[in-house]
Amino acid sequence: MSRNMRDTNHKAQIRVADIPHILDDFGDSIKVLSLDCFDTLLWRKTATPRDVFTVLADNPVARRLGITPHQRISAAERADRAKPLENGSREIDLGDIYRFFTSLSGEERELLAEAEIRTEMNICFAFSPYVELIRQARTRGIKIILVSDTYLREDELRRLLARHLPADVMQAITKIYCSVDYGTSKSHALFQFVIKECGLPASQLLHIGDNDVADAQAPRKLGVRALHFLQFDHEVTDFLRLQHAASSLIVLDQAAPDAVVLPCYSPFRPIFAVANLRPYAPETMIGYMSFGPVLYAYARFLMDEVEALKQQGRRVKVFFLLRDAYLLSAACEAYAGRPVGKLVRIRKFLAVAASFKTRADVDYYISGIDPEKVDDFHATAKQLLLPPEVTELLIRAAYKSCDPQTAFHQLLRDDDVLGLIFKNSFALRARMMRYMSEELAIEEGDTIILADIGYYGTTQEYLNRAFKEEFNVDMLGRYLISTSEEPYRPENGKALITTHRSDYELFEQCCILKEGMVVDYDGDGKPVLDDIKLSEWQYERVAKIQVECLRFIHDARSFFTKSGVMHEYSILQRAAHAALFRHGYMPIEAELEYFKGFQNDKFMGPDRTKTLYHLDSAWKSVMSLPSPYRLGAFETRSLGLDFVFSGLVQKRFQLDLRPEDMNVIFSPLKISIGSIHDSKVFLLRAHHLYDGYFSIMLPYVSGTSVKMLLGEHYEWLQIADIQLINSARSEGRNVSSFLDLKEINREGEIYQCLSQASAATVCAVDLQQFTTPHYYRMVFRPLVSRASAPPRRPGASQ
Repeated sequence: MSRNMRDTNHKAQIRVADIPHILDDFGDSIKVLSLDCFDTLLWRKTATPRDVFTVLADNPVARRLGITPHQRISAAERADRAKPLENGSREIDLGDIYRFFTSLSGEERELLAEAEIRTEMNICFAFSPYVELIRQARTRGIKIILVSDTYLREDELRRLLARHLPADVMQAITKIYCSVDYGTSKSHALFQFVIKECGLPASQLLHIGDNDVADAQAPRKLGVRALHFLQFDHEVTDFLRLQHAASSLIVLDQAAPDAVVLPCYSPFRPIFAVANLRPYAPETMIGYMSFGPVLYAYARFLMDEVEALKQQGRRVKVFFLLRDAYLLSAACEAYAGRPVGKLVRIRKFLAVAASFKTRADVDYYISGIDPEKVDDFHATAKQLLLPPEVTELLIRAAYKSCDPQTAFHQLLRDDDVLGLIFKNSFALRARMMRYMSEELAIEEGDTIILADIGYYGTTQEYLNRAFKEEFNVDMLGRYLISTSEEPYRPENGKALITTHRSDYELFEQCCILKEGMVVDYDGDGKPVLDDIKLSEWQYERVAKIQVECLRFIHDARSFFTKSGVMHEYSILQRAAHAALFRHGYMPIEAELEYFKGFQNDKFMGPDRTKTLYHLDSAWKSVMSLPSPYRLGAFETRSLGLDFVFSGLVQKRFQLDLRPEDMNVIFSPLKISIGSIHDSKVFLLRAHHLYDGYFSIMLPYVSGTSVKMLLGEHYEWLQIADIQLINSARSEGRNVSSFLDLKEINREGEIYQCLSQASAATVCAVDLQQFTTPHYYRMVFRPLVSRASAPPRRPGASQ
């Protein structure tokens, strides 16, 4: 065996320069060459795989159907969650994905699937080093196969490969293994099928791919010789990541006509000029000048929709969904000069709970639970109408599994549990039908408009699922706001404003009626209301805003009628969006103060103290999240508009920016890690956070100590926090009390280093061992640097 062959066997990774010599290194021991497909043999012209869906969104079919990149991503995530519930497999195909575009017809979904395949054809290309490797292998009599984790079926992937591979290379590929065809991935059991069908010892297979786990670690466990293909060094990877972020933002730097420049309308300026607004009380600034224009535009939108439907000969009934749509109803009445529709007590929880008729209905609901959020088993069971005693039994059983969430969801599908769900859902559905038939006077042939603040149209969707067979009516949704990012939305829904994300919870709270939420219906179909949970103080403030909103609508209606002005709907719509956006992302001081302490009674926490925002927590949050990506807009506003806009841009463009990318200022910190007898010294860089504070992550190893040689660089500094955290950066244990100080005077958070030898050691006393990586995160602010050296920038000498 040659030295090169031994080196290759021991080497877990290869780079492009290694590809031409791989077969030489292995000699005659390899009988089958197995290659991954995407990002190995086939590359894309896009920066990331997700960018494919941005290209897809520009396809004529996708444009006509209003498909966005996030909708496609979200549908795949939903399909990933639904598939295991259906047949135990986690492998999905294009049909599974587009099934969750619930507002589209079967034919439209098929057109989208074909459009996606053609999009892939247009943006993929063959990576020539692997094309030549296949030719080498064929010359040597080595069998060539492809093994891919993909939602494309083999025939679909062959179409894609045939488009880009030379004919001789395509003919050389004897077999293509697609994970979706085998119902298992490379990380699980796909390579077992590969080895069996090849009919050779695993050691005679060589697999190469770009995913370390799926392409290297998994096949090695089965005896396959596997190499992890590294496309780039980490320096190139980081550079390309930032360039990708820049690609998303060039729209902000483009000159006309390339840039999207929208006209800025302000149709309500004359109303503000005529009205008596002094002394500009907060409720006037919020209600009259901000929310009033939004509600005026919504009233125009809804009345136009009602009139258009009546012109079609439909019998239209408008239902405003309490509690949130109370102010929408009042606004429409003020605009029309007469009552419009009815106030109805139906909410999302009850619509969902009434929809469970089959196992598929339960699976559909479970697949919609976001795995990124902590799954509250009690909340899920409550939504499924399971009694508390049954819930506790299921939860205890689920926590005996190593994967409680999956186990819990499987337990929900037990025949006895499903029987209980169906029974309780049927009873609720009967009570709701009585309410809808008798109190709302719904009749066959009606066109029902559900009017609400909106967002996703979930209530409309589940009411249709629950009562489509019981009522022969058309159920439409006409919302103030909807998000464009979810594919599973009602077919017949429209909104005044369509946004990328919804951050308008304060506006929603200002639209509510003062009453408890509906929790059930009695035997006669009468709504059963919960107790009022919000404070009288909050309702008083909401009432003042509502009065000002309606005053604005009366004034605007009067002024435009007298002046004979009829604004185009698009102008009102854009002005309303601007007003709501300004409130949500650029609140003025009066708004920040007025809404301080506001709550949502659905998210108050067990002690009922959780508020919608907390300005005082913003500083603490930014210490742990240097990027404002996850901070709420109102909290971020207290840090400055630069933080607001940074967070907004990162959310809107889904920028892959890390804390260390936010600026290039750093402060040095020398540390020593180890025991008394064996230690190593490192010079690290702490990254700037905000207001002169810096953050640094230090490794935690059980049984060792971390000595911070603070005197090397600082005479005075402030240490705000030292936390022991896990790799997810979630809050952990404060370890400031474990500091052993040498030649340091401490007064609270202020540390005076008496000499260059001053040090603070984090001792490992009383700290436990962990099965996952943990770190110390220290947040500090240099006050006086030794020799007055300022925080360093890249390129500064050390």
